[in-house]
Amino acid sequence: MRKLSAARAAAAAIAVSLLTVTGCGSGSKTQSAQAGTATGVAKAGVLKVGTTNNMKPYSYEENGKLAGFEIDLIDAVAQKLNLKTSFVSLDFSALLPAVNNRQFDTVAAAVGITAPRKKMVDFSDGYLAGYFGVLTRSDSGITSDVGTVRGKKVAVLQGSIEDANTSTFIPGANVVRFPDDNSADLALKNKRVDAFFNDFDPNLAIIKKYPDLHLVQPITIPATAFPAGWAVRKGNTRLVTALDGALKQVVADGTWLKLYKQYFPQDPVPTASQLPPYTAKG
Repeated sequence: MRKLSAARAAAAAIAVSLLTVTGCGSGSKTQSAQAGTATGVAKAGVLKVGTTNNMKPYSYEENGKLAGFEIDLIDAVAQKLNLKTSFVSLDFSALLPAVNNRQFDTVAAAVGITAPRKKMVDFSDGYLAGYFGVLTRSDSGITSDVGTVRGKKVAVLQGSIEDANTSTFIPGANVVRFPDDNSADLALKNKRVDAFFNDFDPNLAIIKKYPDLHLVQPITIPATAFPAGWAVRKGNTRLVTALDGALKQVVADGTWLKLYKQYFPQDPVPTASQLPPYTAKG
């Protein structure tokens, strides 16, 4: 349930460093070539994935390698398609312009499906839904009453769903935009902002990161209307169809639920009727 692109991010995408990881795709060279043709990937046998490396537990770097729910899930999906994975790590705001510029085949970075984004890229079915949270210090004066954010400086990730919907979710807040989680949580730590309106689970990681700050999330907002989907280049219907089919397979064989429990142990466990695929509203 993350970002829309910023216009300036497209240029930034050219200068970023690449972080490449090989997944565990199976199959012969012939099978891989056929898989490339069937799925609409740019390079036969390889699913090149754009992601971020600083959004724990979605996708993050640990001991020099990418980890997280997004990474493990797209690896599992690629295996269903007889593809290997190759990852490119960019700032979040650069991802959607980059996938449209054919820098990679798909984006796996908890990107919420919204109407404005669907004008820019195509999406798979939704595979993850959760909550938004207002992260703040316990002495900030912000409580479970949304009205208490009025007049407060609240950080958001530039181009995020939270950014696009602050007037609805936290009306009256003085919004301060940041390019990534690290710069936003540092601003909160250094008291340059009063709160950080972000996804619920990454906020939990920030709470653990700064235990001395006694951070809390007094305001949580359901994000079920904004499930995350895998973004692909506009018009690449073959890849969308392939990803949708593979998603159903990893849900059916229990892989999705296993990874969900692993990376979101503090979240409610979905019932059988609450499993993906999800459909975005609007």
